[in-house]
Amino acid sequence: MRNIQENPFAPRQYGELIKVTERVYLFRNIVNSSIIIGENGVAVVDTQVNQMMGRRLLKTIRSITDKPILYAINTHYHWDHTNGNIIFREEGATVVAREMTKDFMVNRAPRQEDFLRSRGFTLGDPPFLPQQTFTHEMELDLGNQPLHLVHMGKAETDDATAIRIPAEGCIVSGDTVMTGSFPIFGQPVMNEGLMANHDWINTIQELRTYDPEHVLPGHGPLAHDAEIDLLIKIESYFLSEVRNRVEQGMSLAELLSDMEANMPNWILDIAEVWGTPRYAILRVYRGLIDDPEPGWQHFKPSAIPSADADVFSQTTKELQDFDAYRETAEEVAEGDDLGLAIAILKVATEKFATLPETWTEYANLLIQASRTVSSVLEKGDFFFEAKNALNTALELNPDYAPAHLLRGSNYILSAYRNGDDPTPGMDSIYKALVNGIQGTQLAQAYFSIGLAHRTNGDETPAREAFAQAIAVDPSFIPAQFANMA
Repeated sequence: MRNIQENPFAPRQYGELIKVTERVYLFRNIVNSSIIIGENGVAVVDTQVNQMMGRRLLKTIRSITDKPILYAINTHYHWDHTNGNIIFREEGATVVAREMTKDFMVNRAPRQEDFLRSRGFTLGDPPFLPQQTFTHEMELDLGNQPLHLVHMGKAETDDATAIRIPAEGCIVSGDTVMTGSFPIFGQPVMNEGLMANHDWINTIQELRTYDPEHVLPGHGPLAHDAEIDLLIKIESYFLSEVRNRVEQGMSLAELLSDMEANMPNWILDIAEVWGTPRYAILRVYRGLIDDPEPGWQHFKPSAIPSADADVFSQTTKELQDFDAYRETAEEVAEGDDLGLAIAILKVATEKFATLPETWTEYANLLIQASRTVSSVLEKGDFFFEAKNALNTALELNPDYAPAHLLRGSNYILSAYRNGDDPTPGMDSIYKALVNGIQGTQLAQAYFSIGLAHRTNGDETPAREAFAQAIAVDPSFIPAQFANMA
């Protein structure tokens, strides 16, 4: 079997179990969960990004212990740490969090969810709310395994809870500490996060006073002194540099342009998964200005590339019908000028607004272009625009098979990457099949069905579907890759 890094469609391992001590484990995924074992039972800290990943986490716990799961603890209110709550409640666990966290899950989460939905995320039902809450500190005991839950201070969110495990020399930090990629400094929808002051750094320093041997972070590998020092260095850089430019009287657009043009290599060399330097700049800036509507980020430059106006005019001046626009966009995209290609099809949606094909081709190009950026949040600019385009195509013709195919394929690919439920994507693929597709589109449908089965761990039907895709179109490369894994 090829390594997943070599083969993008190979069977995936969703989550990696890291043994920290004899009784403490880190479950590493897009978001981390921690597993703590005592004589009487287990506590799980943060319950994963979606319910399907919550079930995978539960299965992993059962591979190391059959003790009852007594508690599911949320370190803060963000959806990626709470969406699996119901899975552990159904196992008999008591869901525990600060009273503030429970309040934020009701009153702040909707705004956060609006933002994430605008990034193209499908979040499902609201997470199950905590049943047992505390104000500042709480003691729990798993049986000769005491846990100390404490509000350390303000960090990525105002409700940041840490879980001390004194017998093991560990602290579970939630998103107070993040490692391995550029940190998420607070999604720009609330006045929290990297707030142009040293609150977050002070919280990290407070956490350090306990002198933990291991810090289990909210995202990324285990944290020790080097990782924590780097996080503080990153925060200090943005706090200082953004403030300096604001004090010089720069507008936000000028500030962004100047900082992004002069970003030091040590920042640029940090991998981007969720957070980005641009989001860090926006977050700090929000904390420095007065705003009549606190919490909202009013200026967010799109990650979708733009086109040079003169080049665009010259390229499109003789184009007449939609086929000409499409063919020109394809040629330009092959030349790596995605901004120009997107602009061409965007105008085509205006000139040929009643053709579902126009909107579907535009959505398809946006999805392809999203692969040029690494941050999940920045990809959201493309996905949101593509989603709206596909909605328009299906409003024009509810039976338009290529739009159903693209919607389903993209949903399944996202589910495959994130370990989510691919069922809604399968529904769209079946609509495409019912309404009639052939050739490469039919191969794409079978390939997507196979990838959905692979996401669910059902390899036999997955390989059957990949074989069907290859039989329809032997040159369809994704199915070839998937079939050889």
